[in-house]
This record gives sequence, structure tokens and C-alpha cells, in this order.
Amino acid sequence: MFALRRVIPIVTALFAAAMTVSTSNDATVAFPGPPDLTLASWMWNNNTLNTGFPAGSSAFRLTFHPSIEFPVANISVAISTDNAYSLYFNGTLIGNALDWTKPNVWTINNVPSTGPWVFAILATNYFDASLNPAGIIASFRASNAALQAFYIWYTGQIAIPSVVWKAMFPVPDGFANPTFDDSAWPPAVLEAPYGGGPWGNLATPVPASLCI
Repeated sequence: MFALRRVIPIVTALFAAAMTVSTSNDATVAFPGPPDLTLASWMWNNNTLNTGFPAGSSAFRLTFHPSIEFPVANISVAISTDNAYSLYFNGTLIGNALDWTKPNVWTINNVPSTGPWVFAILATNYFDASLNPAGIIASFRASNAALQAFYIWYTGQIAIPSVVWKAMFPVPDGFANPTFDDSAWPPAVLEAPYGGGPWGNLATPVPASLCI
């Protein structure tokens, strides 16, 4: 099993030193820093230009197959969701939050690199009588300190064709199960890059304050 802890981001870095992986956002620096949201984009399950999203919950899934073999990896996730989310990894609840203005970082330790890695998000949009936007923005980093190699990818900026965020409304039962069949789900729709849309620039991610 993997272990869970909470961390605070310190610096922004994209790293692929000892081994290079194929994402559009890889760069080479001294050592990887915690994940960052500034290169990510907001996404949701339909495209209504950030207006008129119905209240309720939507399900999102991404399946990633690592191509680098190492004993274990540590995965960090920086995430914000308008309005609230529950984050799952391989069927296990990692954490949740209720305030999109305060992004969180979650770290999942000692993950086998054999994969697949299945990320699932239950995202809830609250009712608002006026402008009622909804969106998810997230950054994911998988690293191995001994090998100094990692994957880093973002919502909206993935260059691997087989790695696609999928979205469904309403939420199907068991959607977070890693063996759940999401082959019929449509892809998530990009809304705006970081800093755009109704959200603007976000606060620095903070340790998660609510976990069940």
C-alpha cells in the first residue's frame, strides 16, 4: 500500500534529468520542486464559456501507464476545484476540499511504478443565482529521488495521446474504482489557462485541511 502525507509547495520546477519522459512540459533543472498550477488549464465536462453550469457533481478520470520502471514513485498533486472536490488514486480517497480559492497539494508515497495509475475526481459545483462557473485545475508530478527522474503533467496540457481526462455528468456508481470502464466517456473540455476565466490567479497551494 502507499502512504499519504500533505505538503506545502515551495518552488516551481519541471524536471527530467536522469531520464526524459514525453510530455509537452518537460524541462531540465537541478531537481524537481513540488507541482505547480501555472502551466495547467481549467477543465469541466462541457463547454459553456464558464457560464450557466448546473449545480451538482461530475466525475473525472485519467489513466496513466508509466513507461519508466523504478521501485516506487512519490506522486504529488496540486489541485483546485470550483467549488469542491474529492480526489481518488487507484480507488483510494486521497483527500478533499471545499474552497477553490485555496488550492491543495497532496502527496502519495511509495506507489509501484508498474501502473496503471488511475486518478479520479468527484467535482461539485454549488448553486449560484448569477454567474455559476465550474472547473478543475490540477498538476501532477511523479518522482523517484534515487533515480532523480519523474513525470509531470497538467490538466489541459498533456502530449501523450493515450492520456486523456474524461468527464461524465451525472456521476456513475463506482466511478473511482480503477477497473471502472470509462471507454464511453467523452473527454473533458478545456475552459481557460491558469489566470484566465473567472478565477484569475490563485493563492499559493496550502496543506489540505479536510480529509476523510
